[in-house]
Amino acid sequence: MSPRSLLSRPAFRIPVVTVAALGLLSACGSGSSDSASGPTVASMQLGWIANVENAGPYVALDKGYYEAEGIDMTVTPGGPSATVEPLVVSGKALVGLNSADIVARAVAEGAPLKIIAATLQNNPTTIMSLADKPVNTLQDLAGKRLCVQTSGQSVINAVLTGNGMDPADVEMIPADFDPAPLVGGDCDAFVSLLNNQPLTLKAQGVETKTFLLSEYGYNAWGNVLFTTEEALADDDSRKTLEGIVKATAKGWNDALSDTDAAAELMVTGPGKDQNLDLEQQKLAMAEFTDLIKTPETETNGLLSMSAEGIAGNVETMQQIDVPGDDLASLFDTSILEAVYADGPELS
Repeated sequence: MSPRSLLSRPAFRIPVVTVAALGLLSACGSGSSDSASGPTVASMQLGWIANVENAGPYVALDKGYYEAEGIDMTVTPGGPSATVEPLVVSGKALVGLNSADIVARAVAEGAPLKIIAATLQNNPTTIMSLADKPVNTLQDLAGKRLCVQTSGQSVINAVLTGNGMDPADVEMIPADFDPAPLVGGDCDAFVSLLNNQPLTLKAQGVETKTFLLSEYGYNAWGNVLFTTEEALADDDSRKTLEGIVKATAKGWNDALSDTDAAAELMVTGPGKDQNLDLEQQKLAMAEFTDLIKTPETETNGLLSMSAEGIAGNVETMQQIDVPGDDLASLFDTSILEAVYADGPELS
């Protein structure tokens, strides 16, 4: 999950696209075949750059897993200004990746989207403090100064309120994603991502203490895979979606089995233009293991979405005022059910 994906994101707006244009665009990303016997052309639009956050799809590409499913796959990086949902709605990409709550807000504004799989089973949003001045629990924030990104204020307020705390008891200090204010003593704690700012500071020799907001009820899944209702209603597109989910899960399985190799692939391959630091990427990749691989995925397979997990996401969305009368309907487990029909092990 990128530094912006949970706490900051441009508002979704449905692009003005005619029906005819949608038909033309869909050939680019929505599971079209160049010939009756040729591979199906499809694309995945990422929300963030080509770093270890997105190692699974790139490992799957490198290992030929999409090709084995008959898919000529393109994985397109995103970035700070990426607006993934419109690209999927328009048909430029068959599948997009983003946080579940962001996709839900897009649907509330009219986007015909469904979430079909979930990469990050545990949300990586953390409260970070300096190791020599630790903030160990959510309750310890009372009377403290918390640096928080402006767009993440509603998340923090909801988590505090949901745990019986008054947000007014915490001094909120507006910040961006640079943890310099924490190091400089301008705040006592900093809203961060487990795989990002703590590792940046560690590389600088600064030791930190962190705890996950998921420990306090913030359960929004990260890097969910989503597609359009139209794609799910089409038999050929469904077959392609099954292949994409299967190949992506296999890619993540390999990435988690050898995190150093996955980090090296991203630094020397797809992410080589990002000037990624190999050691930091190795640390980040290791952190992803417990976010992606859980007791739930051991039972049901990587990227799975349990009924309990969906319920937790719905509760979280309601707490942060995501609109919608039936948020559970946003999640469609039918692709996962087909992929894992024979059990959690994929051949």
